Amino acid sequence: MRPEVKKQWYWLIACVIIIALAAFMAYELERDFGKVVVSTVRILDKDGNTVVAKLYRPVTATADNKAPAIINMHGYQNDKDVQAPFSIELARRGFVVLAPDALGHGDSAGTPTNIGAWFADPSYVMGNETALAYLITLPFVDASEIGAMGHSMGGMNAVKLPALFPNNVKALDQQASSPGSPELPNVLITQARFDEFTGFRENQLRTENLTSSETRLAALGLTGPIEWEKTYGSFADGTARKMTLINMDHHLLPLTNKAVAESIIWMNLALQNGQQGSMWIEPTSQIFMWKEIFGLITLLVAFFSLVPLTNLVLFTGYFKPVAQPIPTRYVASPKTWWAFATINALIGGILYPLTTQYGFIGGKLQTYLPFLKMQMANGVALFFLANAVVCAILFYIWYRGAKKKGITMYDMGATLDEEKSKFHWGVFGKTVLVAVILFAYLYILEGLSQWFLGEEFRFAWPFMRQFSGLNRVGYFFIYLIPALLFFLINGGLFLFGEIHQKEYETERKSQWIWWLKVVYAMVFGLFLVWAFQYLPWFFGGGPGFEMVKLPQFSQIWPLMLFVYIPEFIILFWMHTWFYRRTGRIYLGALVIAVLVTWFMTAGTVIAG
Repeated sequence: MRPEVKKQWYWLIACVIIIALAAFMAYELERDFGKVVVSTVRILDKDGNTVVAKLYRPVTATADNKAPAIINMHGYQNDKDVQAPFSIELARRGFVVLAPDALGHGDSAGTPTNIGAWFADPSYVMGNETALAYLITLPFVDASEIGAMGHSMGGMNAVKLPALFPNNVKALDQQASSPGSPELPNVLITQARFDEFTGFRENQLRTENLTSSETRLAALGLTGPIEWEKTYGSFADGTARKMTLINMDHHLLPLTNKAVAESIIWMNLALQNGQQGSMWIEPTSQIFMWKEIFGLITLLVAFFSLVPLTNLVLFTGYFKPVAQPIPTRYVASPKTWWAFATINALIGGILYPLTTQYGFIGGKLQTYLPFLKMQMANGVALFFLANAVVCAILFYIWYRGAKKKGITMYDMGATLDEEKSKFHWGVFGKTVLVAVILFAYLYILEGLSQWFLGEEFRFAWPFMRQFSGLNRVGYFFIYLIPALLFFLINGGLFLFGEIHQKEYETERKSQWIWWLKVVYAMVFGLFLVWAFQYLPWFFGGGPGFEMVKLPQFSQIWPLMLFVYIPEFIILFWMHTWFYRRTGRIYLGALVIAVLVTWFMTAGTVIAG
């Protein structure tokens, strides 16, 4: 075996070992090293849909020693594992916790109805009622001591459950969600200071007129001066009320120590009469973040394990033609590079709020194409498509002049012939096959972790996970089209052709400098959108788009930049490496488009 091949095998094996160890540590942390039993349950609802949930059972909870239980419900663009910080920490302290995937989310089947039912129909809780009905039948659960908690959409469902299960639900934790009402039992309001959703944020306490109906606590039947972090009423008669403020945005609230600690204390007081049994742990002593960190390690190492695997594949005789030299005849001047990169960044920043809003709830794309039920993916697909169209037009205009100077599609990384723009289908076919091999490797590797340990490759939100149904596979191929166009045109012809960078003294230096400049060209515009929305807010003003009277661009899409910006920064490192390794735009575009589409369609919500 050649030394360079042996080295790549060593790197790949090392990556797989690290992934396995990190996944195992995440598995053990989720179970508090044997003190909690975690299992996946599947329950049929009245319509025949399968509701999938994670059940956390402390080993002390038995038929002879029943424990209080909590149903833990996630938000709209989330799944059951986003609420894992609460599930893990509550189970460690003796609570049985059931964290379901709502209908159309995660692994559950079905499709939620329109948003109007979320607010107007008091019995519509997206399959969570099926999960709670199952929970209270478990022999080790004290069915008279049930708590309900939820983040965002999950909180909207939580406030409906006491009426559906009046003899069971004794406490609520509303996390960054809708206001309650006076009849609800023992309500904790966990409020994000920087909540992107106006309807939730408008219920925050104000410095003036604290007893007005605008405040959440007033909506719960309280009058007089109201303060943060103060408990009102009595747990004994179900009138306990508290509002706690978390210095975080809407989406990241479940990852905060304070939000989790407040929930632990509240459920202990409401469901355990404040008694601290054998499993009690000080509320702020938490391990969930270590579980998230090990999940992040699996995700990142899985990404970068593609490097040695790709090298091994390209070392073979059959796939060797996929790796071509990097074209060096054309290099954009520094002035041209920075000008064009800045224009591209600004175009992305402008198109992001303009396009994504048409894919969300009530968006026009689903109105015209009702079968496209992945609303978040709809918004991203429109963003990709709009960027690709604009870039293609600008590239065509530029290339007409560039051809007169002898620049060909070879210099753009699109063909193999230096003089003729002849497409080599054989090499392209092998490139597609390499991309399939790389994706299959990641999918199987993640599948082994998910099947044997129940651990996805993720940090906080769904990233690498198995498709839960054939409908998600079908959506994958639909949404792959705009993603592929974007990464071929914007991330290919433009990035590595029109603004082709110079080579530096070493391969390593070229990779890192190219990547940093790629991030500027492709992600900086999104960062500007994020900064415009949040920096005024963080420094004492309000959300940027709302301050300039453009609330339609606020709320969920700036929020999603907390996910998209770091995701794209990492993916563009890989995209840059793929181009530099093959000298052509195709392998990187294929692999990165497949990964982005996988993340969207395997984990995002399907809604009517």
